[in-house]
Amino acid sequence: MRKTLEQDSQTAEIEELRRELDYMRRLTEGCNAQRLANDIRTIAVRYELEQKRNGFRLMAELAIAFNKKTDKQSIFSSISKRLNSFLNMQRTIVLLPDGVGVFKAAILHGYPPEEREDMEKCHIPVDKELLDPQHPVLVTGADPATRFKALRETLRLPYFIAMPVFIRHEVAVLLITGRIHEQQPYLPRLGWNDVETMQTVSAYVAAILANQRLHQAENLAKLDPLTELLNLRGITEQLQHVLALARQDGFFAAVMFVDLDCFKTINDTHGHIVGDLILQIVAKRITSCVRKSDFVGRIGGDEFVILLSHINQPANAALVAQKITDLLGLQINVRNSSCKINVSASIGIAVFPDHGNDETALIHAADKAMYSVKRSGKNAYAFAERPFPLSP
Repeated sequence: MRKTLEQDSQTAEIEELRRELDYMRRLTEGCNAQRLANDIRTIAVRYELEQKRNGFRLMAELAIAFNKKTDKQSIFSSISKRLNSFLNMQRTIVLLPDGVGVFKAAILHGYPPEEREDMEKCHIPVDKELLDPQHPVLVTGADPATRFKALRETLRLPYFIAMPVFIRHEVAVLLITGRIHEQQPYLPRLGWNDVETMQTVSAYVAAILANQRLHQAENLAKLDPLTELLNLRGITEQLQHVLALARQDGFFAAVMFVDLDCFKTINDTHGHIVGDLILQIVAKRITSCVRKSDFVGRIGGDEFVILLSHINQPANAALVAQKITDLLGLQINVRNSSCKINVSASIGIAVFPDHGNDETALIHAADKAMYSVKRSGKNAYAFAERPFPLSP
């Protein structure tokens, strides 16, 4: 009987120890789970802070890059590379409008060559929801597979942020960046911190592109559309700069008026299309006769103006005028036409400071000298008359 009681007591004690061990095991597992959860939260917080730091670093990098890059392709390439690098994105796409609701890829960063070649040929339809600047699109693993399914398959990018860039109320660019995989905690889902960074990038890109458009518009306002030379406004502005430098450095400068002889006859005989081609050829020939530091403009019809900056003596202007006269005298064979046309020009030259101290006086003097050549038989050049006697 005693033996049975002892056995029962031992059995109970063993069961009690097992229950206690089981409790301790569960407690340990719970502590480990809690510690793991805390570690995951800590990693997530650190990741979020790191992403914010990366966002600031990204904008600093772009600010430096945009100061060096001028063309759109270079700007878009800089953005794509840095988005992938700083925000741990795997693919970045820059889409440009190519019709109503249709886009073409300008940049496909992070794609293998074969995929990139295929996608560059595609016209990609884009849902209007992706073109709302007030509501950027965020697609993660929490979204249903049907959301933007066609676009996700076309771009081969299941998780992404889409952010349009607007200029003058029109979509200029659609930026899409994202990941192929989500893997906690080291490659977590895209979040609104990433979206905020993309909004900042988008605003910055819009400012850069708008500034480019402004410069292009300003430049076009100073250019002759037919010859792409400076127009009257552009050549007048450059003359002011040329004269300011001439006063500062003590050099001569020259204004040359070039007027084609009997150009109206060419237009009347061969038509305005041939006449325009002749003007383009003449513009190239005149430009080839001057230095890169000089300026050539077309101020209307068949009239051209040349600004020679930093010349050592007035005779340098005569050398340029002779060069132009000789080159324009070569017969012009108009392309796509059997026309062979001879062109000549009358050239008037005014030199700073001999013939005037400002742009108005010099332009008037050069114009007057050019008309004196016209009256004397054309196809030559002449200096303006001095408006005051030479100093002893």
